Amino acid sequence: MTAGGRAAAGGPPVMVVLRGLGLGALLTAVPALRALRRAHPGHRIVLAAPASLAPLVPLIGAVDGLLDVSGPGPVPLGVAPDIAVNLHGRGPQSLAALRRTGPGRLLTHAHPDFPEVPGPPWRGDAHEVRRWCDLLGWYGVAADPGDLELEVPPGWVPPPVARPWAAGQAPESVSASEPEPAAVDSGAAGPGSEGFPPGAGPGPYVSPPDRPAPAACRAPAGRGAARPGPRVPRSRRPASVVLHPGAAAPARRWPPERFALVSLALRQAGHEVVITGSAGERVLAEQVASLACLPEACVLAGRTGLRDLVALVARARLVVCGDTGVAHLASALATPSVVLFGPVSPALWGPPHGPHVALWAGRSGDPHGDLPDEGLLEIGVLEVLDAAVNLLEVGVR
Repeated sequence: MTAGGRAAAGGPPVMVVLRGLGLGALLTAVPALRALRRAHPGHRIVLAAPASLAPLVPLIGAVDGLLDVSGPGPVPLGVAPDIAVNLHGRGPQSLAALRRTGPGRLLTHAHPDFPEVPGPPWRGDAHEVRRWCDLLGWYGVAADPGDLELEVPPGWVPPPVARPWAAGQAPESVSASEPEPAAVDSGAAGPGSEGFPPGAGPGPYVSPPDRPAPAACRAPAGRGAARPGPRVPRSRRPASVVLHPGAAAPARRWPPERFALVSLALRQAGHEVVITGSAGERVLAEQVASLACLPEACVLAGRTGLRDLVALVARARLVVCGDTGVAHLASALATPSVVLFGPVSPALWGPPHGPHVALWAGRSGDPHGDLPDEGLLEIGVLEVLDAAVNLLEVGVR
């Protein structure tokens, strides 16, 4: 991609903004991007970020073009920009990559490798949204950390999901009375302690009318045996509850058995549940669906592009996920969410005020670890269901 520079072909001056990270990282930078647009309405703003994020660009309302960049650079802009903005990290790689573009002005945090470049000091304890707003504030650009919300165009529709009972009569799910509470294990003793016999699901299972409950979905016995869970409000409209069990690192992945138990309780209350994820997370999503006796049609992992995912989350009744990009998508779309934090505090990456619940055991760890974080494993199924119930009761959409 080529964009006009400070005086290229008489066009508008160019600003390049580096944020070569994923979905959640881009969404946390939305307030800063909008602030840059307000401060520089005559510039052509080029976002240097992965091409896979292109569907989000028109929803931000502050970006004129996308330059495909993953990581801290290089930034092959082709011409010298008037302004370069480092919203990627503290440096030095990102800072060096932007300097190589030859900008007239560089907005970045200070780094000891570049003592000649001014900027505010990096704060490790800052929330990711606030960090970039404060950076711009140091340069005199006012940014509102609450300016996160995206509006989805009416033409964006979520992908169709076949009902689990598509071949038969649909279960009654509009009764004003509450169902009996699902029996669930607390799930607080770590993976492998949910009480599932080898090859069995987490039970109990409420089958559609005239269909017997599969044996693999009946309540287990012995250690981790089921006990009464919270009463989940019945669904009154066919909007999905989105479960997203994946995350970039195992340290931030809550056990699939526990996601399955949450799914069972929600389905017992008549909620349509879908499992999302990337193509690489499809096996994990299928594992959750199998344990919860969900049909394959409810597994959307690997079947939705970013545009489909945005439309799905925008119209969902609830999102339950770990500390990953989908959590930030729910925040940006004002969709109620329950977000499970493990090695990273929600004070750094958590959702804003609103219809969101961040669960955290209060301990920090390695976000890139190869095993589920110990603090994450302290969050039990009943705690997640309690949070989900509270959101479903006050925010039914």
